[in-house]
Amino acid sequence: MNALATNARRWPKWTLFAALILTVPVPYFMVVVGGIVPTFYIIYLAVHGLIVALPKFTAEGFWMLGILWAHVVILAGLLYVAAAGITWLLFRFLPHRHALVIVFGVILALFTASTFEIYRVPGHNSAPPANILRIYKGFFT
Repeated sequence: MNALATNARRWPKWTLFAALILTVPVPYFMVVVGGIVPTFYIIYLAVHGLIVALPKFTAEGFWMLGILWAHVVILAGLLYVAAAGITWLLFRFLPHRHALVIVFGVILALFTASTFEIYRVPGHNSAPPANILRIYKGFFT
């Protein structure tokens, strides 16, 4: 296998990985709050928590950050393995053009499915279902 063939498979893998991070609903468990959100939401909470917790330096804050970062590492790792496996199988058994079409079809299906209310925003008691637009709108407001 030459370097050109490896590079031709690399960007679809990373594009699919980014789409999986942005759209796939994953369980989010904390002590009191929970939900089913995309991994990007958990990454946002972990980075935001790190910025807030570093100046205060409390044990409870870093315990919760450890749980958040464990979510990030495990869930993002699983999504990377899924993206790498999907692209490896597609590019191994199909012609390059057909594999690209299928990868873009999977990405389109992910973003289309995420417009339905398949997520649960973290919150006390029962949080209402949400779609991807409501979740990302919360970042900007």
